Amino acid sequence: MSDRALELVVEAGRTMLENGGEVFRAQDTMEIMARSLGVAGFHVYVLTNGIFASAESEGGELSAVRHIPRVRIHLGRVEAVNALSRRVAAGELDLPAAEAALAEARALPEYGPRLSVLAGAVGSACFGYLFGGGPAEIATAFAAGLAAMLLLGLFGRGGVSKVVTDIAAAALCTALCLAAAPLWGAGYQPPHAIIGALMVLTPGVALTMGIRDLINADYLSGTIRLFDALLVAGCLACGVALTYLAANTLLGVPL
Repeated sequence: MSDRALELVVEAGRTMLENGGEVFRAQDTMEIMARSLGVAGFHVYVLTNGIFASAESEGGELSAVRHIPRVRIHLGRVEAVNALSRRVAAGELDLPAAEAALAEARALPEYGPRLSVLAGAVGSACFGYLFGGGPAEIATAFAAGLAAMLLLGLFGRGGVSKVVTDIAAAALCTALCLAAAPLWGAGYQPPHAIIGALMVLTPGVALTMGIRDLINADYLSGTIRLFDALLVAGCLACGVALTYLAANTLLGVPL
């Protein structure tokens, strides 16, 4: 039973991490569940993209390693695992019931691609308004955000590198916003539309969680998250700069 309990605990932690849970929360949840399930000699080290755990059994020492290469934000699954850990700690669930509950938590449906794309487009329009854009900039930001979200989905299904995806999405947003200038005429401000569309691509969650990890003295995980946020920001800046340079060189668009 120790190997099954260890597997359950590690999978619970993996579910939290790959759906946007904090490192310290995942580690605390795993320790609570292991203690409640009677896993002897349990030790775990959790990183942003990995879990290293070990436990003792009658046949010797057990170990488990999990790699979490990508994170998709689904806080409903994180909350479901938190609820599961509370029920296990209260003695309401035995091991088979906890395994079934974890499977249900992992199977919670995500938002459909159409809703995600629409939300990204509406968010772009709202940010365009917040940054001082008028009707022209808001409409352009909506269209650019819609195109960027479609590109993210397409590249994600194709397994394209995250770096290439971010640069391409930023370049597409910038190109569409610049190309809309003749349509709207004088008074149209491309930067307001561009920044509105780019805001939905910025790594706000990674930046916030990185700072939280540093505050909780988890310096390695915090540094990883902050570096990831800076990398995404740099990719977005590269996409914008390359598009502006191309537009200036080919069409004479002012920088």
